[in-house]
Amino acid sequence: MMTSQTFWDGIARSYAARPIQNLDEHNRTVERAASYLTPEAEMLEVGCGTGTIALRLAERARYILAVDISDALLDIARDRAAAQGVETVDFAQHDVAALPPGQFDAVMSFNVLHLIRDIDAALAEMTARIRPGGVLVIKAGCLAETWQGRMLRPVIRAMRLVGKAPYVGFMGVHALESAIERQGLHIVEAENMGGKIVTRFVVARKPA
Repeated sequence: MMTSQTFWDGIARSYAARPIQNLDEHNRTVERAASYLTPEAEMLEVGCGTGTIALRLAERARYILAVDISDALLDIARDRAAAQGVETVDFAQHDVAALPPGQFDAVMSFNVLHLIRDIDAALAEMTARIRPGGVLVIKAGCLAETWQGRMLRPVIRAMRLVGKAPYVGFMGVHALESAIERQGLHIVEAENMGGKIVTRFVVARKPA
């Protein structure tokens, strides 16, 4: 099967052209994430895609480094940043298994973790980039949480066979939060978003 990078490079333009689904939920996600930033904050976003959220959060932080595995998605993000005149967000290609060095006040990742095979390794990389007292902000699909989500498993498997879908993991809310807590983080906020198919929004703090 094709790699994740090849898949996302291949659909970058069509993905960027899609309107945001569940706009109210998207806006709430951005506002809840923004509430954990300060004007002096430095933030890392993992799996930034076309930069939609990073660019919306730019005015709420001093600096944002936004990374993704796909060059094609990052090219779109850079074009959008230039068009909007945003100069405090940098975009760089990095796999979640090899994030850039340094530490940040906040590490955030939206709608990405369920697309990663080894979430423990991914969370370990993210946690290592959080300054003591800083936060991890995650939004991830918990497709195993409801029967409607579980019904997608054979559909996604078939789509992957013909290159029409990336890897998608099926986990529940408990599995997600347990994985976060295994990194020594303390969950300070969590809620289910979405409806019949659950997405879980979680904020966890690293001990000071």
